[in-house]
Amino acid sequence: MSSDILLVRDGDCFRILHGYLRLVAVLSMETEVAADIKGEHGRAMILRTADGLRVEKDSVRLPLLLQE
Repeated sequence: MSSDILLVRDGDCFRILHGYLRLVAVLSMETEVAADIKGEHGRAMILRTADGLRVEKDSVRLPLLLQE
């Protein structure tokens, strides 16, 4: 697991603020990776699912947007 990935909450989803290449590298070998969320305490898990990438924090799963 890595703390090199930083997310930011954007309404009902998350965006990557820092560490995109690290995220891609880890998810190519694993199905989940830990990340920090800017302005929030605790860590979140980014999960690779059939519906795309999801961020799970406090038993809630929200999508991770990579681009617009």
